[in-house]
Amino acid sequence: MGDDRHVLTGEPAFKSYPSLAYEINRLFCESRSWDFRYERYHLPSRPWGRLSAFAHKARQHRAASWIKLLAVYKVLELGYDFVVWIDSDCIFYEHDANWDSILANFDQSELQFLSWVDRPFFTDQFCAGFFVVRNSDIVRRMLVDLWNDPSEYSWKHVFEQSALQRFFKNKPSEWSLIIDEPMFQLEEPNQKLLHIASFDHEQRVPTFQSWFVKNEKSFLPQNIEKHVFNSLDVDGADFEFSQIEPRKVDQLRREFWSFFQALRAALKRLRYFKYSKG
Repeated sequence: MGDDRHVLTGEPAFKSYPSLAYEINRLFCESRSWDFRYERYHLPSRPWGRLSAFAHKARQHRAASWIKLLAVYKVLELGYDFVVWIDSDCIFYEHDANWDSILANFDQSELQFLSWVDRPFFTDQFCAGFFVVRNSDIVRRMLVDLWNDPSEYSWKHVFEQSALQRFFKNKPSEWSLIIDEPMFQLEEPNQKLLHIASFDHEQRVPTFQSWFVKNEKSFLPQNIEKHVFNSLDVDGADFEFSQIEPRKVDQLRREFWSFFQALRAALKRLRYFKYSKG
């Protein structure tokens, strides 16, 4: 799990969906004796905001969701046999659900990647908001190449998910598996995952809050010092992948791009303010 936002403590955590998701997912991993990590990534700051991620070998900006590729690679280097990625707007919903049959799929030695179906949008594609990867040369090479290679989805929805789809579409079918179970809506009482995606973002906080009420758990994030890691420097990870020093022209592009994005966001907020005032 990862984000650039802090995991908050005390009452502010109750209105922070990454903080609520952190605690829900931490509790699940604790119940399964899984290691749990919240990778808080860092990008250079400017007066108008942070710079966007930049893949210097591809000479392209990368939308924030691409950074999960760097986070997963970093954890694979720690020596785990398998790594689970879950977005900060996704939770392990029913903590007593049976995951044995899901993880048993990795008994097939060729399987590299497992994810959930992107339903209701697609029935034959996966959602990269949750996936499990094997620690293999294939997966590590894939992560490096996807980050380094130019992509039409660098800033185009649905970003790294589309790049991953394209990668596995051209590989042996045994390398990937899509689990056909619900994710974006509550459809089953023992549902394993619940993902409140961007189109429904206003429901993240109330939905995660309701989980704590339903399960009679405290929403206050615990053991932050153990589970939150602040060492993912995006520019440093890019250099590790690319071995390319930033070019001055690319740095100028990056500065301009981040300023432009900040200006767009400010204008969008202004239009919303005027609309809400009537």
